[in-house]
Amino acid sequence: MDTISLGECEVHILGVIKGLKSEAEKVRKAFEEVRPEKVLISLSKEELEGLRNIPEDFVPELSRYEEIYAEGLGRFGEVAAPPPCYVAALELSEHFGVPLLPIDMDEQAYTELYCAAVGGGTLFRHSTRTWLMKRRKFSLESPEAFVLAWDRAVNNLDGFRMIEEKRAERMAKDIRKAAAESKKLLAVIELERARDVVELLNQKSE
Repeated sequence: MDTISLGECEVHILGVIKGLKSEAEKVRKAFEEVRPEKVLISLSKEELEGLRNIPEDFVPELSRYEEIYAEGLGRFGEVAAPPPCYVAALELSEHFGVPLLPIDMDEQAYTELYCAAVGGGTLFRHSTRTWLMKRRKFSLESPEAFVLAWDRAVNNLDGFRMIEEKRAERMAKDIRKAAAESKKLLAVIELERARDVVELLNQKSE
């Protein structure tokens, strides 16, 4: 967990692995350690609303990429959907009465960015290479190494890489906004973007 000072606010950035069931305990420990005034989460407002209202008989519909990711991640422990790290953040926020704020771009902004960044050729290449991802050997050194290697492979096309950069910029912007009104924050961010967000916050706080 990284800690950054933004003015009078102490921001704790917790990078989490989406899907790995054991990550819920990591979030719980972070709550106990930080005792935040607010919790920020790398979800859009629509995704957070969906998480709040998920039905008991929920059955995830996974894309081919998500199926391959889950299969690879499963080598490190039990995998579940929705991501246990986010479920834990929601449940703990509600239990302690702490505001939970989404910091990823909303669906409209994401859709507009996607349409502008991803051309037909790039989309075709992305959608037709799942067989390559299935056969590719990713790092098994740790779940963190696997997730970061997966992210590099999936987002190595220019348009997709730009989208992830813009997402990180949006998260950093919203963290900075929340920090202006708080003394202590906990940001639960997908591991793939957590380092980018930390670097962006450090650049502007130097």
